[in-house]
Amino acid sequence: MARSGMFSSNKSLLVLVAVICFALAVLTTAGILSMGKIDWTNLGLFFGFLSFIA
Repeated sequence: MARSGMFSSNKSLLVLVAVICFALAVLTTAGILSMGKIDWTNLGLFFGFLSFIA
């Protein structure tokens, strides 16, 4: 069965993941969230780059 809608392609899913990573980076930098040693900004850039390639 074919998927249809906003998140039907890999590119849109990668963009969504990149936006979530950037949101976590902002919340971590603001001190609202504390989540280990993960660099959310670099992870967001990685997924954003993957969505550009896909």
